[in-house]
Amino acid sequence: MKLPKLSILFLLLLIIIQTKAALGVKAQSSSKEAYVTLLYGDEFLLGVRVLGKSIRDTGSTRDMVVLVSDGVSDYAKKLLKADGWMVEMISLLANPNQVRPKRFWGVYTKLKIFNMTNYKKVVYLDADTIVVKSIEDLFKCQKFCANLKHSERLNSGVMVVEPSEAVFNDMMSKVNTLPSYTGGDQGFLNSYYSDFPNAHVFDPNIPEEVLKSRPAPEMERLSTLYNADVGLYMLANKWMVDESELRVIHYTLGPLKPWDWWTSWLLKPVDVWQNVREQLKESLPGTGGGKNPNDELLVKFLFLLPFCALLFCFYRSFIQTGGSVCRTSLCNQVRHFYHIIRSSGTVAYTSVSSSSTINANSQCTEQGACILGCNFSFRMLYGCCGVPWNFYFNCASTIDAMDWFALDV
Repeated sequence: MKLPKLSILFLLLLIIIQTKAALGVKAQSSSKEAYVTLLYGDEFLLGVRVLGKSIRDTGSTRDMVVLVSDGVSDYAKKLLKADGWMVEMISLLANPNQVRPKRFWGVYTKLKIFNMTNYKKVVYLDADTIVVKSIEDLFKCQKFCANLKHSERLNSGVMVVEPSEAVFNDMMSKVNTLPSYTGGDQGFLNSYYSDFPNAHVFDPNIPEEVLKSRPAPEMERLSTLYNADVGLYMLANKWMVDESELRVIHYTLGPLKPWDWWTSWLLKPVDVWQNVREQLKESLPGTGGGKNPNDELLVKFLFLLPFCALLFCFYRSFIQTGGSVCRTSLCNQVRHFYHIIRSSGTVAYTSVSSSSTINANSQCTEQGACILGCNFSFRMLYGCCGVPWNFYFNCASTIDAMDWFALDV
């Protein structure tokens, strides 16, 4: 009788050990603290991918959670999961403000991070931010932390939140009464945390014993290092803080998002974002470097469009000159095409061909549409299809060389 009892005890011991091991694995896979961002549609998908890569590059192993709405495609959600994001579906909160920008219709949804009570602490980052140095010390913040800017107003692009159902419910009871100077979540949070400009600056180096010996502050201000606005950079064409200590860069300017092709040559900080984008792994087939395989056909079309337009322009010139073909005529077309691209618009151009110039102005008018189409295709290649930004400049350099060739004729 003793042997069966020992066997039963042994089996129970094994079950207990396996159960604890399973619980341990679960605890490791879901931390008590997390990085969080929001995605309303596929437009900012590449931004979220780059943000996640930048967080992992700092060595962080904490959960990365992306809250997505119905506007996000199934493919985007699948890609984000493959990148290591935990995707959580959410319903949008209606914006109660009648006077607001149209694009702010769902921004109050950001307030839902205050109700993520399955986490002890969350660090929220907008999809147009990038982490350039470890920000793990932000989890030492107490109840609420944000950066102060824009005439003593907090910016909601980078926040540290201690989720609380009571705080969230209190916010929901006040969304229809508290004013919002922006017509969105940021204005509301400034009204909700009205005393925020007087909050103490967050210091991650304060010993834990000191923190425990005093009451936790309701709010703390983050240094600009944790939310470096590119608008601040543009004021002096340099960072007004120690660049080597930067933690987070925030690409706040509406028309200057880092995934738009024209920002690469206007803002130096965009290079930081592009370097991370180029290192994105191929989580799904064809997605390495931030590419989107769904746009492959469009990329090929836009790549061939400028060359087809150039050949068409040359063909028109060939017909109008009565079949006379010369090297100078071809070079003139190339030069015309090149100057239009570089100027992002129509540039007055006088032909230097030895042939008759009577029809020069009419040729310019007829060729304008196809040349502007070439320019548009270059923009679309980078802005919509994830083609590397330097593709545009490589093409321009090639045409530039041909331009000098034409001048030597």
